[in-house]
Amino acid sequence: MKHTLLAAALAALSLHAHAQSEEGSADAPKTGGNAGSSAVTVYGSIDGGLRHETNVDPEGNSDTTMSSNGTFRSNRLGLRGSEDIGGGNKVNFVLEMGFNSGTGALNNTNNVIFQREAHVGMSGAWGALDAGRNYTVAYRTILAFDPFRFRYPSITYVLSSTNGIRKDNDVQYTGRFGDWTARAEWALGEVAGDADYGTTKAVGVNYAHGGLKAGASYSIAKQNVGTASAPNYRDYDHAALGASYDFGDLSLAIGHIKQTQETTTRDTTSTWDWFGGSYQLTPRFDLTAAWYRNKAYNAKATAAAAIGDANKTMLITGVTYQMSKRTTLYAEVDSTRLKGGFASGGTTKLNQTRQRGMAAGIMHVF
Repeated sequence: MKHTLLAAALAALSLHAHAQSEEGSADAPKTGGNAGSSAVTVYGSIDGGLRHETNVDPEGNSDTTMSSNGTFRSNRLGLRGSEDIGGGNKVNFVLEMGFNSGTGALNNTNNVIFQREAHVGMSGAWGALDAGRNYTVAYRTILAFDPFRFRYPSITYVLSSTNGIRKDNDVQYTGRFGDWTARAEWALGEVAGDADYGTTKAVGVNYAHGGLKAGASYSIAKQNVGTASAPNYRDYDHAALGASYDFGDLSLAIGHIKQTQETTTRDTTSTWDWFGGSYQLTPRFDLTAAWYRNKAYNAKATAAAAIGDANKTMLITGVTYQMSKRTTLYAEVDSTRLKGGFASGGTTKLNQTRQRGMAAGIMHVF
């Protein structure tokens, strides 16, 4: 009930803010801008798709589902605003939530309403500085060289390679210098007695010139490998490297990520590798295909179920049709091979070595 009332109140506030921004923009100059001028935008996307997958349990059963937070693109509803404070500087904010298009429920993991983004900051010719809940530097770096550009987030496993996707209590700087974009972040752990405990520090750089895009990032942290009552903070590091090239109708991308978490026994190490590309069949039709591999050593499916060394490899092909600038039809087929812990691990042992899937649906941006 509380979530329903909060969502209704947020929607009313969003529409009111958008109406005010439209009224305020009527007399605003078409270029430049005066100090004090502001704008608030309500935006989002909704994705309705069906997903069929084989071997979803030890008995080898298949399942067809619709309820999701977005098959092709994650569902979102957000507020984005900025205020011109003069001197070429602006104050900016973003508040963004997710939702399940199959049930209408909020995707508020751990009872967090704005679980996607919630940050405020300033920007100017010197760059941008934001504080709050933000996408990680690794996420923003890797986006440039994922063949699917984080589409099908619950099917491919690229998002699991982005150092947590988002960080709370994150202070992040972005600077653009010609063809280069530099990023740095400091996500506070807020653990009394040691400022490094639970804290993430990262740097990243992207290069874009002509058809070439390349990027690299490095993150370090002290993460708790123990429990809340008996914490044990150990070193964690994450490195990402990749590139893509746009030849025109054809684009190709390649990436490699490695992360290592120190534990009391053997370090937990995971690697992700991929290669793929897209081809623009027509101005409206696009075909994308990719190979993804994830290896894990001494991994755990849950805190209670060690699954040991594991390997999974996916082949996925997807097609999109742009009905308009805002509406996309999509379909994909995929095949995954599971080895080691990925085949036999988990709290409920999967005991499967192969899964096949397909999905189709519609996505609209507003």
